[in-house]
Amino acid sequence: MPNAGEKVQALKSQYEAWPYPQVPLLASLPSTHPFELHCAALWDRCGSGSPPARPRLWLAGCGTFQPYVFALANPQAEIVATDLSSASLAIARRRCRLHGLRHVEFAPVDLGCESTWPAGPFDLIECYGVLMNLPDPAATLAALGRRLTRRGVLRLMVYPQFSRARIFQIQRLARLCSLHAGDRTHPSRLRALLRALPRAHPLRHAFVGYHDSRNDAGVVDGFLHAGDRGFTGFQLGELIAGAGLQPAYWFHRPWGQPDLMAERLRLADRSQSFVLNYLDLWQELRSNFVVCLRAADAPPPERAAAAPHPLFAGSEGGLRHRLRLLRLQLLGGRLPSRTGDGSVRLCAASARALRRGLDGADAAMLQRLSAAGLVLGSAPAAAARPAHTPFPGEPGFLAPGLALGSRAPNPLYAHLFQCFELAQRHPQLALADLETQAARWSPWAEPLEQRPIRFGLTPYATLQRFRVNVLEHLGRGPLPRTASWDEVRLRGDAAALQRARAFITANDLPARALPAASLRELWCLLFSYGELFLRLL
Repeated sequence: MPNAGEKVQALKSQYEAWPYPQVPLLASLPSTHPFELHCAALWDRCGSGSPPARPRLWLAGCGTFQPYVFALANPQAEIVATDLSSASLAIARRRCRLHGLRHVEFAPVDLGCESTWPAGPFDLIECYGVLMNLPDPAATLAALGRRLTRRGVLRLMVYPQFSRARIFQIQRLARLCSLHAGDRTHPSRLRALLRALPRAHPLRHAFVGYHDSRNDAGVVDGFLHAGDRGFTGFQLGELIAGAGLQPAYWFHRPWGQPDLMAERLRLADRSQSFVLNYLDLWQELRSNFVVCLRAADAPPPERAAAAPHPLFAGSEGGLRHRLRLLRLQLLGGRLPSRTGDGSVRLCAASARALRRGLDGADAAMLQRLSAAGLVLGSAPAAAARPAHTPFPGEPGFLAPGLALGSRAPNPLYAHLFQCFELAQRHPQLALADLETQAARWSPWAEPLEQRPIRFGLTPYATLQRFRVNVLEHLGRGPLPRTASWDEVRLRGDAAALQRARAFITANDLPARALPAASLRELWCLLFSYGELFLRLL
């Protein structure tokens, strides 16, 4: 197990060799598209009121593209962009200069070492896709929170545990095959290996559907990573509360909003962390965890006076931006939503009303524009439930292990069985039985399964197709478990080991002389996808 220093060095080496994301320098966004990332818009969503005229922003772990996006969204801000990788910073700096964005300062920073950080405080801190890579996420998040101004906002993204299970399985497959970021040929080799899997294989589906799998830097960041991890909803809630912060706004689609989905799924007065964990477990979150945080002792939420979004009022931006506004006022257009809930349709009349300071906007128009975040001053939505409750039994629930028996759950589908077994294994959570839970999901679940994949992508669809088998499994009670593949024997064990060896040879993989336990695990990841249950002796 690498220590903290070794992990940081591995991450630094990875991103020096593979700056991420891999986006052409000339790639550009319309100046209005990142409107949801404007400091005033984020403060408004979070109930922080109006920020300073020239807010200070810190992009903590900026990569190659975020400085450009935030500089575009915040033309009046003072922005500090930092990263562990000097190669990523060089690309980000070059991109901003190429696009004429001069209000960004760049600096190398190790987020695990506070002495390297820029001087605070900041009105907005962006820590997107970084915290789960760090040796001590809790300490780093707490320290970031201390760098906020009194009403400042911290936008955080981390990976969810269960929704990302397939990605973690591909990472494990790569390690078993000795594919890693240190060899320039390995990303393309992993891509070829996974694309050659049968179309019905869930790992092929996860890889092909992953946006960044099309380029080598994306393959490294997603599948050959030096050490990322996922968080359950409970772990995220504990992390946030322990840092002295509280959720103010979730950047999730409607079916990822804890208050709304708690009502739909009849989860009574459960906490946000409980509901988010539940959505993730059922594979219905359909996004990473993205949340805006405020200090737990920040002033109470306040409502600013109604005003058009600064980017659409024409009070910010250069000539190119004003030409973009003119086009919207003549023709209208669409603005992408970062919640993943489709795009915002902005008609020409609405664009003109925004430009005139809301003059001529009727009540219906104001309501639409406010809902889209284009009119600031909306009343902050008060959370209907507590932010976090602990789940003391979670360490045991998450403990790695293989169930044994003549019809044991296939380890390839372990995260689905965690969903099926939760109510039974942890009655203290007071969940309904599995069939009642599934019935409550019926109007809202969006199964991913379609030909040729019959099952295995979502618990809901797998339960629909294998209800008898799953309920029979639950009726048997707890099975014996082991934490080691060394203690497992497969049905036809010798043939399975030989098939795994033949796969390594046929694909000329660098893995050599794998022990039997690793070969069994490799066989399971590659060849067991057609069976929901296996004979594990």
